Amino acid sequence: MTNNTAGNTHARSVWAAILSAIVLLAAVTVWGSFRSAKLMSTAAASDEDMFIHAAPGDTVKLVLEIEQSSTEGSIRGKLLQKETEKVYLRTNTPVTVQFNSQTKMVMGKQSDIHPAAVVHVTGALKKDRSVDASQIVILTGYVEIK
Repeated sequence: MTNNTAGNTHARSVWAAILSAIVLLAAVTVWGSFRSAKLMSTAAASDEDMFIHAAPGDTVKLVLEIEQSSTEGSIRGKLLQKETEKVYLRTNTPVTVQFNSQTKMVMGKQSDIHPAAVVHVTGALKKDRSVDASQIVILTGYVEIK
């Protein structure tokens, strides 16, 4: 009887260790997911400081209000600072963006790129502080500017 009790105790200890390992793995996975989501959200935020301190070659994500655009693929505008998901504040920071036929357009098309339009740009920062856009998301009508 003592041998059987010792075996049951050992089996319970093994199952407790396995269950603890599964719970720990699940907790680490959930924590990692939340951390990744937070980092992506931070990276996607339009931030004047982030843009000013970015180095050439860095991928930047920013929102701007277009002042001038050309059919040759150039946009000039002012950086917008994110206040909430739907509200942005005007800044005095000028931004120049280049795009081409390889630039992915989301929630709109090239004809939606015009003065007073609001766009979210993802791209590589160049040495001249302009952005070589890999993606442009049209936000006109979806966000408010103060």
